[in-house]
Amino acid sequence: MNSSLPTLDSDRFREVLSNWAATVGVIAVRDPDDGRIYGTTITSFTPVHADPPIVLVSLGAGAQALPFLQEDARYVINLLAEGQSRIASVYADSYPVGPSPFPDDGPPVVEGALAALHCRVNSLVAVEGGNRLVLGWVEEADLDPDARPLLWHCRATTT
Repeated sequence: MNSSLPTLDSDRFREVLSNWAATVGVIAVRDPDDGRIYGTTITSFTPVHADPPIVLVSLGAGAQALPFLQEDARYVINLLAEGQSRIASVYADSYPVGPSPFPDDGPPVVEGALAALHCRVNSLVAVEGGNRLVLGWVEEADLDPDARPLLWHCRATTT
């Protein structure tokens, strides 16, 4: 065992972090070849910088959106609103089933979301287990000032 690696048990780490409330979102990208949308539910989203606006998303190796997130690719981070937990559940699955919450063309924005950040990939950073950190420039932002966020806390969605 490498003595420089952390020794905290991963189950304990997950337990502690389950008490951290996070806004639930869906990162979505439209395939430039056929127009299909690929989305992945996220709770690992972090604003990094305000000027220029940069955000970070952590994606697992099997995330549906990941193969389409190459340098300069455009994508949308949809921060979901309360009442959109079904969308979060659908895109947490490897093979989302059901009606699409996205428009037939244009950016993949979820109607009724709290916010939509229109981004362009700045860089991808490989991390343990094939996961990737996606850093993106925010080029546009939509906000519904009356919406309330859908939150993930203690391994469940809440408002």
